[in-house]
Amino acid sequence: MDGISRQKSESWLDPVVQSRITCNEITWVNGKDFRYIQAGGDLYFHQVPRSGTMPHCHDFAEIVLINTGGVIHKVNGDRQKLVAGDLVFMRPDDVHAFLPDESFDKVELVLLDFDLDLFLSLSIYLENDAFLQQLTASVLPPMFKLDPVSAGTLYARLLKLNSPAISPVLRKIKLKILLGELFARFFIDEINLLSESQVPDWLENLCAVMRQEDHFKGGVERMQKLACRTPGHLCKCFQKYLRRTPTDFVNELRLNQAARLLADSHKQILEIADELNFQSLSRFYHVFRKYYGMAPAAYRKLHAGERSV
Repeated sequence: MDGISRQKSESWLDPVVQSRITCNEITWVNGKDFRYIQAGGDLYFHQVPRSGTMPHCHDFAEIVLINTGGVIHKVNGDRQKLVAGDLVFMRPDDVHAFLPDESFDKVELVLLDFDLDLFLSLSIYLENDAFLQQLTASVLPPMFKLDPVSAGTLYARLLKLNSPAISPVLRKIKLKILLGELFARFFIDEINLLSESQVPDWLENLCAVMRQEDHFKGGVERMQKLACRTPGHLCKCFQKYLRRTPTDFVNELRLNQAARLLADSHKQILEIADELNFQSLSRFYHVFRKYYGMAPAAYRKLHAGERSV
C-alpha cells in the first residue's frame, strides 16, 4: 500500500497477551505539529492538526469505542461519523484516519488491538466461523451503537484489563472472554441469531433501515410501511428470527436514543418523550424504567458528570 504506513503486531502488541488496550484523547488544534503525552500506562493525550491523523492500516484487528465527544472516521475512502457509544470493528488492512467533527473540540476513544490468532480462537470457542463472514462482508467496517450504560460498562472493563495487578496470563483469558462476548453479541445474537434459520434479506434490510433516527421515531407504523408486509406476518417473522416483537425492537432503538439525550443534552424529559413519539409521558417513564431499571430523571442525574464538552 504505497504511501500508507502499516502498523505491525510485533512492534505494537504485547507478545504474551497478543493484544494492547490504549485510551486516547485527541484535541484538535490549528497548525501542523503533532504532539502527544503518555500519562502513565497506555493513556495518551494527543494534539492533532485539523487535517487529521495520518492514514494507516494494521496487520492485526482493532476495536474502536468512542467514550466521549465525536469524530469523523475516514476509512477505505469513505467516512463514518462516530459519537459517544459507537463501536467499530476494524479489520486488518482497513486504511483509516480520524478527522475532526466540527461539533466537538475533542474526542476520547479506546482502542483494543489484538492478534489474528485470536480470531482463530474465537471461531473454535464459538464453534462457528459465520461471524467472520459477517465481519468482512462490507467495504466499511461494521459499526454498532451502544446505549450509555452498555458503553460505560465496556469502557470500564477495557480499562480494568490494563491493570498491572492482573497477570498477563489472566489478562489474556479475560480478553478472550470479552472478545467472545462482543462478537457473539454483535455478529450472532441479533441478525445472525439463528444462522440455521436463514434470516430473510428483507428482514435484515428492514432492521438496518429502522436504526435510522427518522424511521425509529416513526415507530411500528413506519416499520410496517417500510416492510410492505401485513402486521401479522411481520410480527411472526420477528418472533421466529429475532425472538422479539416489532414493538420491542423499536422501543429499544428509541430508548437508546432517549438515554443518549438524557446523558448528553439539557432537553426536558417531556421534550425527549415527545420528540421520540412515545404515546405519553407516563408510557415513556414506564418503558424506560423497565429497560434501564430507573426513572429517566435518575438516569440523567447518574450520568450528569459524563456529559460531553
